Amino acid sequence: MLEWPALMIRSMTGYGQGAAEAPGLKVSVELRSVNNRFADLKLRLPDDLVPFEQELRRKVLTTVKRGRVDVDVRLERTASSAVPLTLNRPVVVAALAAWTSLRDEFGISGAFDLQTLMRVPGVFESTGRGAGLDEAGRKAVDVALDSALTALDAERRREGGLLRDDLASRVSRMREVVVVIREAAAAVPQALQKKIAERVQLLVTQVTLDPTRIAQEAAFLADRSDITEETVRLEGHLSHALTILADSDGEPVGKRLEFLLQEILRETNTIASKSVDLGISRHALDLKAESEKIREQIQNLE
Repeated sequence: MLEWPALMIRSMTGYGQGAAEAPGLKVSVELRSVNNRFADLKLRLPDDLVPFEQELRRKVLTTVKRGRVDVDVRLERTASSAVPLTLNRPVVVAALAAWTSLRDEFGISGAFDLQTLMRVPGVFESTGRGAGLDEAGRKAVDVALDSALTALDAERRREGGLLRDDLASRVSRMREVVVVIREAAAAVPQALQKKIAERVQLLVTQVTLDPTRIAQEAAFLADRSDITEETVRLEGHLSHALTILADSDGEPVGKRLEFLLQEILRETNTIASKSVDLGISRHALDLKAESEKIREQIQNLE
């Protein structure tokens, strides 16, 4: 088992919650994150916290660098600290007048009772709307949010660790396949020379073959199908991928691996197109299949 550093790569999916209390106030925070190309936050805040939205947004972005995050903050006040409410009389009068019109003009029957009236928006007004959070309450929000962020980050790290193990295993298998391809490619020139000699011999059985000319033709074909540079670059890209996975500094690695995978696929496609050996072609297809699996996993990384 590989020994990974403490600062692990992260998945973009996770969940975290936190809670805190202040005199007369309970704060709860829930965070949910899913995959996204960029950092995208959706905040659901009570009125008291709307003036602090940008500050809260910056706090979340110190932990989340990439992904869609839903932030839900709730404030629950005790009876002793509840924001006082006043009856909005104009709304009540308007609601009763509207009900009377429905009854008299349209003949609609039914009772307009207190329960129905309470469902009319704006019947009550808060005299402390948007300004009822004191310093202790604001601090409790920060504590709850920090707790939720810590839980979210731990979950994203755990998922990221599983993804890293899987990716490292797949990249290591690809390196093994490249070694096999390189060894098979070394035998291609001799195999080409033998194949050319056999084919020419079948065509002209009465003519003495010039070994030098056959060797020249084989060398020409071998040069056109040479994949030495591609295998060297491919090995370098795969080694770099493992380095990114092993030496993560806690910063997002998803996009870096996406760009690197593009280079890996480019070299793999070139090997497949230049190959004159069936075995090498099959191994190149194996590399492409593994690359597609890696691409799917990378989409989940921050």
